[in-house]
Amino acid sequence: MNDIDYQSLLSSYQKKVSELSNQVVVYEAKINSLSSLNSELISKIEKLENSKTTKKKPEDFT
Repeated sequence: MNDIDYQSLLSSYQKKVSELSNQVVVYEAKINSLSSLNSELISKIEKLENSKTTKKKPEDFT
């Protein structure tokens, strides 16, 4: 390989590294967003479970 080949190869690597780094940032932001949503939903579920005043017995369903 000559200098031009190495420059082309280096340019391709730099471009790909930049693309992959951008993807990582986007995915990390999405993970953070979904983790926050998950925490909110868990909190709502716990509130709903705690707000039950009576539990039905199995024979109540027949």
